[in-house]
Amino acid sequence: MKKVVLFILAFNGFMFNACSQNTLETEEVEEVEVVKDSKIIFELNFNATTEGKYTKQNLIKEAGEIRWSLLGDRANIIKDPLGEKGNILKVDYPKGTVGPETNGIQFIKSLPVSNEYYLDYYVYFEEGFDFRQGGKLPGLTSGGSKYTGGNHPDNGEGWSARYMWVKKGEAIVYFYYVDMKSKYGDAVKSGINFETKKWYRLTQRIKLNENNLSNGIMQVWIDGKEVINNTDVRYRLWGKGDIDTFYFSTFHGGATEDWSPQNDSFALFDNIKVTTQKPEF
Repeated sequence: MKKVVLFILAFNGFMFNACSQNTLETEEVEEVEVVKDSKIIFELNFNATTEGKYTKQNLIKEAGEIRWSLLGDRANIIKDPLGEKGNILKVDYPKGTVGPETNGIQFIKSLPVSNEYYLDYYVYFEEGFDFRQGGKLPGLTSGGSKYTGGNHPDNGEGWSARYMWVKKGEAIVYFYYVDMKSKYGDAVKSGINFETKKWYRLTQRIKLNENNLSNGIMQVWIDGKEVINNTDVRYRLWGKGDIDTFYFSTFHGGATEDWSPQNDSFALFDNIKVTTQKPEF
């Protein structure tokens, strides 16, 4: 299988200054939970939630304990406009805003530590969605939101592998890891450009490297088609950096005005799962 290479992100001189989420993260010491022999580790859909504003209380009821959240008034439950999925989560990205304080939403869900997980979810960009310079989408991480916002895991102690859309809706994995080349994360390109008014299924496999070897795996499927298959990734050093977090992070940014949407924009999310086995396509 052809490997997809890493590209350093530098579009027209703009780096992905990540509106660091670290100021929002709690410094709680948590018990290490060992992954059980179960296919589904975490699941979140919205069919049982009443239409209307989606609150932290709704999230906790459906997702269980979360480390922190930043929803503001930008999360709502609506019916799927295509009539395919029942109730779904609608996220607002208001005109002229940038960064997670005023644009999009975020929350962190701790996971039982593991060296391999699959993340599977659906995303839909409504008609008129302004991709502008780019923005974040949910992904798996080690260390919550710690290794974002220009914070390098220089000692191989963690990593993050959120998705992004960039200019013209191009889909990438926005990757912080021990060997990263860019100050604000490296881009793993998928060769896919998101369009509006259609559901996309994003499936991510992370298998960590052993010791300090470059033998980790990153795979991504979009709508069941493999678009990334890297088998020589060094996520971490010497057994540090277990997969421990699902990071629901979506917002425009960057940090400067040129990243902000020029009109109110909306994206939809549904059927989020973290599993130990590859989902069926």
